[in-house]
Amino acid sequence: MRLNCKISLIALAVSLMCVSAPISSYAAKYEVVTSTKAMVARDTLQGIDMSSISNSGGASTEMYTADRMNAIVENTDLVSVVKDQDKCQFTSDIEDRARLVKSPVFMYAWGVMLLNGTCVTQDRDLAIGYIRKAADNGYAPAMVRMSQFFERGLYMGKNMNMSEQYMHTAAALGSKTARLGWADMLVRGYGTPALYEEAYGWLYHSEYEDNYSKAKKAYLESQLKKHLPPNVIARNEAFEPDY
Repeated sequence: MRLNCKISLIALAVSLMCVSAPISSYAAKYEVVTSTKAMVARDTLQGIDMSSISNSGGASTEMYTADRMNAIVENTDLVSVVKDQDKCQFTSDIEDRARLVKSPVFMYAWGVMLLNGTCVTQDRDLAIGYIRKAADNGYAPAMVRMSQFFERGLYMGKNMNMSEQYMHTAAALGSKTARLGWADMLVRGYGTPALYEEAYGWLYHSEYEDNYSKAKKAYLESQLKKHLPPNVIARNEAFEPDY
């Protein structure tokens, strides 16, 4: 069900407290995400449940929680859900939580929407600003996307050092997608052999549901094993990393 002339509760509440300027171009140099930033990002995903509000007619309209949006980002196609399934009806709410609340998961979602012109006018510069801000606030999917941008030279200059930093940090935060991506980068010759053991341990203890990821995991494990002695392999298979 669509909201007619919907004013987000978030926008209303925040507008009473402050005036927020949109992100124009986030040009700050990438900094390694600290454990504190990572905790803040994770806490955000467990934040206030905004799954429903009441419109003027008293009916309840389902909206995206942070957990739901994170699941959409991680497991499905964001565009197909927001545009095709939900017909863009929650666009303003996503923008509010990105621009005003500055929730990393919603900053990333809003950035992707701006990048693709999904339900909004396409604005690539603004999109990259939101995606980069989400990454630098500890949101792993945004880090993976930034890594891909830097490796391919999309929307910015090609920079493999930055690409490696983003992908490695996302893998360290527990992103299974990033752990595949990081192992793939190592196998292709990037990074350093000193990180093979860490990457193997992360990958070995990550479980995947789809056949493609399972096959890629098996291949990457076999390639990393070529560079690791048997005792190191056995140690990493016996003990799951605590990070």
